[in-house]
Amino acid sequence: MHIPPLYRKKEWRRFFAGMVFGAVIGYLFFLFIYGQLQEKYTEEHIELNSKLSEMEAKYEGMLNNQKEETENQPLTVVDISVSYTNAKKLEIDLLTQHQLTTLVKEQLTSVPGKDLSVVADQIDLIISTIENKNYVVDDFTYELKVAKLIASQVIKIHLEIKLVR
Repeated sequence: MHIPPLYRKKEWRRFFAGMVFGAVIGYLFFLFIYGQLQEKYTEEHIELNSKLSEMEAKYEGMLNNQKEETENQPLTVVDISVSYTNAKKLEIDLLTQHQLTTLVKEQLTSVPGKDLSVVADQIDLIISTIENKNYVVDDFTYELKVAKLIASQVIKIHLEIKLVR
């Protein structure tokens, strides 16, 4: 039995070259789409983990403060909200912002569950706690400056980011 030498004909060469070229392009397309999905899932995973740790810290703080509560308790701090005023200008990605937010909230773990009047008296302490620390994320060091702090049931902190070299 003899196999005909089809590789000598131009049409078959073009067909096989097209199959190889198409397979390479298809594989590169697959790698690109897979990378995009993996990045999205990683970001979502980090965000959910930070929310989980934040909720656990709030729960522990409220449990600790519940023991000290009285029945005529005035307003208490429920949550801390952090936003950045110059993140777009410095082109800081969402992952770094999430990590910075997590680090700031770790500094202020004792605040949720406390009486609002006590927290309002300690605003200078909260500001100095945030500003006097350098935050390291992915081999970059950041300094945060409090632009605005609003004390209510949800403490809103607006921060300015400064990259330290």
